[in-house]
Amino acid sequence: MLSTESYALRSGPSGLLRRRWVRLRLRVRRLAAIGAGSASLRGVLGVLAAVFSGVAWVLLLLRNLLLRGARAVFRFVTGEVESFAGWLRSHDAWRIERYQRAQARRTEKQHTRRGRAAPMILMLCAVILIISAYTFDLGFEVSLDGESIGYVRDRGEITAALDRVEDRIAAYQGAPYSLDANLTYKLRYMERSAPVDVEALESRLFASVSEMERDYALRIDGETVGASHSKTALELLLRRILLRSCDNATEVNTSFVNDVRIEAIPAGTAEIVSETELEAKLSSNRAETRYYTVQSGDTVSAIGQRFGMAVSEIKALNPDLDENRIHVGQEIKLAGEVPYLSVQQTVTESYQESIPYETEIVYDESMYKNKSAIRVQGVNGLADVVADVTYVNGIETDRKILSYTVVQEPVNAVKAVGTKEPPRTAATGRFIKPSSGRFSSPFGYRRSLGDYHTGVDYAGAVGTNIWAADGGTVIWAGQRGNYGKYIIIDHGNGYTTYYCHCSKLLVSAGDKVAQGDIIAKVGKTGRVTGPHLHFEIRVNGKAVNPLKYVSK
Repeated sequence: MLSTESYALRSGPSGLLRRRWVRLRLRVRRLAAIGAGSASLRGVLGVLAAVFSGVAWVLLLLRNLLLRGARAVFRFVTGEVESFAGWLRSHDAWRIERYQRAQARRTEKQHTRRGRAAPMILMLCAVILIISAYTFDLGFEVSLDGESIGYVRDRGEITAALDRVEDRIAAYQGAPYSLDANLTYKLRYMERSAPVDVEALESRLFASVSEMERDYALRIDGETVGASHSKTALELLLRRILLRSCDNATEVNTSFVNDVRIEAIPAGTAEIVSETELEAKLSSNRAETRYYTVQSGDTVSAIGQRFGMAVSEIKALNPDLDENRIHVGQEIKLAGEVPYLSVQQTVTESYQESIPYETEIVYDESMYKNKSAIRVQGVNGLADVVADVTYVNGIETDRKILSYTVVQEPVNAVKAVGTKEPPRTAATGRFIKPSSGRFSSPFGYRRSLGDYHTGVDYAGAVGTNIWAADGGTVIWAGQRGNYGKYIIIDHGNGYTTYYCHCSKLLVSAGDKVAQGDIIAKVGKTGRVTGPHLHFEIRVNGKAVNPLKYVSK
């Protein structure tokens, strides 16, 4: 402990000077100590340290010299050199004691700080957790087209919003709709202050559907038949019409023959037609003018029956048409009704087809040239066929064979043809007019006489020649009943001819006659009103119209 005097000495003006002097000395010593280790330094720092160390050493040397000089002066002036040295020693002891007390206080403070660090850290963590609990939460960050639009706790909120948008669009279009939205989710700590604005999201998604800004026109062969808000509704309508027109079990391909298109148009530029009205129109028929090419065996009446038209209607469309003179390849204008939409369907069909036999000709020298006979009867073959058949509105337009398998081979017929020259009296197979007289009465029912006429009449003077219509054998030559004098000639193959009301017969039964031979004279025997030839042709005993074989 310092005495009161020593403390008074140290606390006076001279004591203050001494304390400053001691402080200066310590600092100079520290600088000198720093400079002593400057050998390990490199570069500019090392040079500066070395210079500073030298300056500190010089200052320390000067201090020592000044101190010694001061001591000498003090000793010389006051004679209390020893007292001054003692004071200096006591001053140094006081400084050391003060330094030790400061070190103790510093150590105590460090221990106190270390003891308080852990509670402070725990308290800080608790505060952070409390602040986070009120500010942040675990959820999903939602992005639309790569742009973050906010956070949600549950992805179901976004799914429900998508469902509501799809329901709105479906109600507007009248058909189910699936929204293709580019939404992504990331699990993150979400900010309570940045949730997704669900209403704004729904409006954005609804506005992104371009179909809501346009209508759709249905065009058939370039003609607009109606419009709709929904493209899907038009597509489903066309699909229904196709399915009604085909057999799904055998369908290969079904399409419209017409040019059918669905085109987007600005909203409000075309009249919207209800789906029911549009379907009724497309399922109806429409008038259409078309042309028919005459085929072999066609007549105007047959063509009319085929297309549901009267002959007068055909002639009205074709003013220059001669119904009695049409020829193969001629085009006839027709009018009719066809479906508004023509449907083309290709189906795969399996069926059996007959294979026609061929006829082989063999020549027989024992037969007359105008004779032939079948020696071997032909038999058709049979084949299994698979084909793609194309129909337009139910009428076949094309057939493509996919496979053809012969099940039974056909058997060819053998026909013998004679090469022997026939006799003059042989039948030629064709008939000539039997008289030069005028045609006077037709075949069939005669209203004026009230009877059925089994032949035709050729009026002529009594004695006019009657010729054999074809070669053959006379099987009757005599007079009987209403026919008067008449002749029957058998021409073979079931054909016979009658020559009645003759005035004179020039042949007898059993005679052979040739075509054109004079066999009788025109007369008026039997039941007649005047001289004429009644001529009949019978096939297997049945009278037929002679005008189908000879001219008037």
